[in-house]
Amino acid sequence: MVSLRKPLPPYALLTPGGQRIYLPDLKGKILVLLRDLGLAWALTTRQEELSALEAQAFLLSQEARESPLPLLLDGEGNLIQAIPEQGALIADPFLEVYHLGPVQDAKELLDWVRFVGAQCPECVLPEAEWL
Repeated sequence: MVSLRKPLPPYALLTPGGQRIYLPDLKGKILVLLRDLGLAWALTTRQEELSALEAQAFLLSQEARESPLPLLLDGEGNLIQAIPEQGALIADPFLEVYHLGPVQDAKELLDWVRFVGAQCPECVLPEAEWL
């Protein structure tokens, strides 16, 4: 199950060519997962900004189709169903989910990526069991 402020489950997805992509292998950069083709096209016009923010973006689909972003296939739709239509899943470089909801456009999506990039896991006190 995908939840805010929790690590992404270790899903395995496929590329259209059949290569298996294990989500934990995508650690190291901010991860953006989309299910909306229009939003994916809008984001490609701002690819330089996305790269400068050290983020990687993918379009999720249950079947192979044309995509302006790298396409990841979620045949059973488990991960796709967690993301609202015209929405995004944005996770930090450690794959902790920071945003799982609608976004209006590529600008708002990049604002979320900036927000996630500004977080500092070392700067936050861990939740104490006594609170």
